[in-house]
Amino acid sequence: MTSLLDYLEHTSQRYPEKTAFADENESITFAQLKELGQRLGTHIYRQTGQTRLPVAVHTNHLVSDVAAFIGTLYAGCFYVPLDGNAPVTHLDAQKRIIGPAAVIDSKSCKELPSAAPDHTVLQKIRRTVRSSDPAYAIFTSGSTGTPKAALISHGSVINLTEWICSEFGFSEKTVFAGQCPFYFDSSVQELYSTIKAGATTHLLPRKYFISPLKVLQMVDDAGANVMPWSAAAIKLVANSKAFEKHIPGGVTDVIFGGENMPGKILNIWRKAMPNVRFSNVYGPAETTVDCSFHTITRDIADDESVPIGRPIRDTELLLLGQDMEPVPDGESGEIYVRGAGVSLGYYKDAGRTAEAFVQNPFSPYRDIMYRTGDIARLNSFGELVFLARADSQVKHMGSRVELGEVETVCASIEGVLLACCAYDREKSKIILFYEGEVSEKSLGAELSTRLPRYMNPNIIIKVEKMPSMPNGKIDRISVRRVFYDDSK
Repeated sequence: MTSLLDYLEHTSQRYPEKTAFADENESITFAQLKELGQRLGTHIYRQTGQTRLPVAVHTNHLVSDVAAFIGTLYAGCFYVPLDGNAPVTHLDAQKRIIGPAAVIDSKSCKELPSAAPDHTVLQKIRRTVRSSDPAYAIFTSGSTGTPKAALISHGSVINLTEWICSEFGFSEKTVFAGQCPFYFDSSVQELYSTIKAGATTHLLPRKYFISPLKVLQMVDDAGANVMPWSAAAIKLVANSKAFEKHIPGGVTDVIFGGENMPGKILNIWRKAMPNVRFSNVYGPAETTVDCSFHTITRDIADDESVPIGRPIRDTELLLLGQDMEPVPDGESGEIYVRGAGVSLGYYKDAGRTAEAFVQNPFSPYRDIMYRTGDIARLNSFGELVFLARADSQVKHMGSRVELGEVETVCASIEGVLLACCAYDREKSKIILFYEGEVSEKSLGAELSTRLPRYMNPNIIIKVEKMPSMPNGKIDRISVRRVFYDDSK
């Protein structure tokens, strides 16, 4: 298999009239998706005149977004999902980076001429596509706040899709409750699993996530049995107490990822849904969504981080120290990823590509690894556990402190909803920001009983609402800028 379109070609023959994707207002079958994708592909190619070029897609979590992605692939190009509701200045900045050959939105899909697709052109394009060609590029700011577009190949997405469909048994009976916006890479896993397996994805409107109870009811209304959600959405529901009023009845799997998951949050879900299989997936965008996973089979303490587990198929994770040597079991090291999921690098950014995608020092041939910047270690169960970002590892009071560990312990305390740590290097102070009901004084007292003295925050700041990025993660740069004055 060389192209993601092979999935659609096959499934549209097996289940032509079956609903593939549905949003709040419309749905599309596999046959319709193929036909619309081919028409769009013809339209896009007439604009670009070339293949392997970027096409920007303004997304709003709609059926038309999926059609735009498929149309871009039929045109032999790669799509770049952008947040259709983002400020114009933000969108313009992203477009300056990628220089799109075409721009597609839901309106242009609706106004597409009804002319038949040019199959001669489309077949010619298909013959030139290789698995190493890019399928999409997705923006990631990482911890620097500077946008960069990770370029992902057809082959990498095929590897992910083959693994996840096999591991979780996705089939034509699978119904996904799609929560992740398309400009968040986690959405890729249900997008192509749907197309490969002949499943159905109901695209949940983002606007309803201000009411977690409404969203849980929508999961039931859609008849969903799989919830592939971001950790941010999982936390939102857990902290809302929505389970006291409604628990989805047909769900068999909850798959979460995107950021560290505290045991306390997971336990709220497991208590509400004891017969559901919960799985944590881990992977930066640069490793094609998931590079490891862990299905929870034991009790997880409230103050534990949920393990990120073992590598997916055709993938290896190396835990290396600063000397680029493997760390002993139980010691922390940086995660390096090699294998089929490693991306093609950052589009038009050779400098940062060279910094992040490095040669495997243990291979005598060219073998590129992605340097994640994530610190992890093996716990007493032999499970890989995320600790913190490398840039949040600090030397404090003569000891090495992983700020992520402080956050995990803080998040496990009753009355804390979200926690975020920073470090003032000039004053040698650990700063803890948190959102919740507990007072700063009470939180400090409780932390002093749970953390070694050198790990205790020097400053504790309660915030009314933790700033977040479009993908739901805490906006750490904004947290420090808004709530902490370095000059004091």
